Amino acid sequence: MKYILGIDGGGSKTTAILADETGKILGKGRGGASNYQTIGLENAGQAIKFAAAAAVEQAAENLSVSWADLEGSVAVVAGLAGADRPQDRERLRAALLAQMPVNPIGLRVEHDALVALAAATGNKPGIILIAGTGSIAFGIDRNGRQVRAGGWGPILGDEGSGYFIGRAALTAVLWEYDGRGKPTSLTKRITSYLQVTQPDEIVPLVYQGPLQRPEIARLAEIVLEEAAGGDEVSCRIIADAADHLVKLISAVLSRLDWCEPGIPAAGTGGLLQPENMLWTNIAKALAGTHPQVVFAPPMLPPELGAVLLGREMLDTAVGQEEFIANLRWSIEETSQS
Repeated sequence: MKYILGIDGGGSKTTAILADETGKILGKGRGGASNYQTIGLENAGQAIKFAAAAAVEQAAENLSVSWADLEGSVAVVAGLAGADRPQDRERLRAALLAQMPVNPIGLRVEHDALVALAAATGNKPGIILIAGTGSIAFGIDRNGRQVRAGGWGPILGDEGSGYFIGRAALTAVLWEYDGRGKPTSLTKRITSYLQVTQPDEIVPLVYQGPLQRPEIARLAEIVLEEAAGGDEVSCRIIADAADHLVKLISAVLSRLDWCEPGIPAAGTGGLLQPENMLWTNIAKALAGTHPQVVFAPPMLPPELGAVLLGREMLDTAVGQEEFIANLRWSIEETSQS
């Protein structure tokens, strides 16, 4: 039996999936952030190692599949935020090989958007929009041309991301405190969440304390909740984020060789949940500006895109459609157990 270890790593968390060559999921594990551009190569490697070990440990408990069984029989695919350039992928590949407790059949490192697209479309051409801690759009057309927009990190980009929204929320709270911004329910929600009594106490948390990029990004959930409740400032922040995310898709679309209707585009990441205000704003804008785009949830979660790409590294008799069906069945079985 051959196996696949699929890894999806981003700015907030890392997920690993161990599956067999038929597409049956054997184990799942999670670790911390693994974008080496922001946390360093060593910390990223440790997060990936932890998630992978947890997936194998779960497989060992449930099905008696251990690291020993994976020696020389596992294909590893890692889709990682920050692995944008060839030199980034080579550095990460070397680091992962050094930490693997077994010799894999092969180890492929890609940027997280490519893996997410494979999951979203069943490894077919299309466009993926990711909005989590960061943001990026990525597409592949029928000729295999790859195009990206965004994904340049919190200083140079990440417009429309969780960090973008969370930072805007903190700014709105401080602007109201100054008397130069509109009243907003975000002030009460965020000061309570951060356990401070006055908005100016937020400042040292950002510049000296625990409120770093992932923690700021998590504030986006509060903004979405307050926007759903009708808070004007929150609605404006979400509308601004949606506008930036639509521009990412537009930038990718303008450079792909794809003009006819029915272009598949999927949204994924912690922020993009069907029917929340961010999603509906994006869908409405795309319907008006790019009616040829079909914006929908992904077929599979991103970590299963890595598993799907790993199938290509194995000599297996199971076809892609059957493999995807088995992955879906495994997801349903796991959720019911």
